[in-house]
Amino acid sequence: MILKLKNSAKHNLSNALMAQSKDAIWIADEHLQITQINPAFTHICGYKPEDVIGKKPKLLTINGRDHKLENLINNELEADGYWSGEIWNLRKDGQPYALDLSITKVQTPNLRTSHAHYIGLFSDVTARKNNERAMLRLTIRDTVTGLSNRVIFIESVNKAIASCNNNFPNLLIIFIDLDNFKKINDSLGHSLGDELLKEVAGRLTQMLDSGFTLARLGGDEFAVLVPPYLYSGMTIFFAKKLADNILKQFQAPFLLNGIESSISACCGIATYPDNGYTSDALMRSANSALNHAKKMGHNNYQFFDKSKHTIDPNTLSKESALFRAIENDDFQLFYQPKYDVNKDQIHGFEALVRWPQEGSNIISPAEFIPIAEQNGAIIPLTLLLMKQLFKQLEIWRSQDVNFGKVAINISALHFQQSSLVETLTECLTNYDVPARCVELEITESAMMDNPEFAQQQMNRLKALGFTIALDDFGTGHSSLGYLKRFPIDTLKIDRSFIKDIVDNEQDRNITATIIRLAKYLNIDVIAEGVETKAQAYMLHVMGCSYMQGYYYSRPLHVDKVAEFVNKSNAPKDTDFTDEL
Repeated sequence: MILKLKNSAKHNLSNALMAQSKDAIWIADEHLQITQINPAFTHICGYKPEDVIGKKPKLLTINGRDHKLENLINNELEADGYWSGEIWNLRKDGQPYALDLSITKVQTPNLRTSHAHYIGLFSDVTARKNNERAMLRLTIRDTVTGLSNRVIFIESVNKAIASCNNNFPNLLIIFIDLDNFKKINDSLGHSLGDELLKEVAGRLTQMLDSGFTLARLGGDEFAVLVPPYLYSGMTIFFAKKLADNILKQFQAPFLLNGIESSISACCGIATYPDNGYTSDALMRSANSALNHAKKMGHNNYQFFDKSKHTIDPNTLSKESALFRAIENDDFQLFYQPKYDVNKDQIHGFEALVRWPQEGSNIISPAEFIPIAEQNGAIIPLTLLLMKQLFKQLEIWRSQDVNFGKVAINISALHFQQSSLVETLTECLTNYDVPARCVELEITESAMMDNPEFAQQQMNRLKALGFTIALDDFGTGHSSLGYLKRFPIDTLKIDRSFIKDIVDNEQDRNITATIIRLAKYLNIDVIAEGVETKAQAYMLHVMGCSYMQGYYYSRPLHVDKVAEFVNKSNAPKDTDFTDEL
């Protein structure tokens, strides 16, 4: 009697589970023929019990049944007794849907009628997959014009260079920059500025050969790649005619919201291999030619000329001063807080370098970091700053300052050095600072040149205990593939999206998509450049928990950090309802 009651209770529990589960469940016999489904199964895919009982599960595509995937799943079930994965299938009405499916082979030796059952469990993840697809489109296409973005253009140039051979040894790139585009933005507004960019993209697309690659590199700058099979064997007159035709597209006025607007452009031209052997060198040459064209006036083009590509004497003077400053340890780290709006307290800091001068003046990193990256000084500079950071964190730990996690920027050049791991290991050995206290911020360009090495490098850094943040996410270099491939802990949404997030619907949509995607991938998100309460409120509503910017604090001198932490972690008003 007791055994019957126990069996009855188990049966009731099983029935309740089948009936109330929000996930679809199916049970099959040893031949993988379905014997039972739950209501959620019908709700998700539309098939009723009479449609599937006695039949094997099928994986369908718009092109028919996917026998290859079915066989793969069956083989793994035979070998391991389990399979799981995310796949696409068709509902009963023919609409595709994505499902997160797991199938388990359950042995039942105590039953006489069967030796095994299969239990399938799946949930509908179509919404998430569609969001990922939308994000992927953002990463390969310029959001304003729909053209290829900088990342895709660089990849196209690299592929074109790799395809060069004796028969097709040359290729051509042209950089295009609109003259006085800022005046259009300032006088007519950013929305009409975007309309102008779309019109320019449309005219150029219609004029150019379909075999050319047209991209928007950013701002008001476009680029054209003429691949080897279309350029090799051509003369300089081909390039001149192409540049002339490009400039002719700007002769007719643009009609923007009923307002006629005239604009001109300049072009910079570079060829492979004469002006560079790599995409980076070739694009630098084209940009140099473009800058020369802009100096010559509006509506003209220039070819790259080595005699004009000279270093400014002022740059040489700055380089000398930079190396002296590194030797004299003249650089200082300032610390900008990162705020956790959910916990109403400091989440951590970002260490930002400053170059103090006489008379209380400070040189911004925007002025000296590009020079340091060009001449290689960025590596000894970063070594200096790392030691400075670890030393300061050791002091704060001894003083029980709750500074959270402090991020420091690693340049692409330094990230690609094997010695980076040795340097950080040395810092961990010399200072009483765990790796969990430090986050390494890198840009996506650090991963693009050599993805295999980048993945190994990140794995080594993670093994030491550091977390990794991807800086300036969403600025055109971003790739969904990188998020899936590399062990990234944090995304930093670039300030360019935050600046106009309150008034610009496109910036809001992009930012919201990034936040949702990061949540799906269990990646933290930090919005940088938050300057107003309205921006903070908007980001909080979108689900962004961590923020950084002048709204919370400017970068702090090291002497002010401890006091700031104590004050900020005390209860205070972070109510955003005033913005409603």
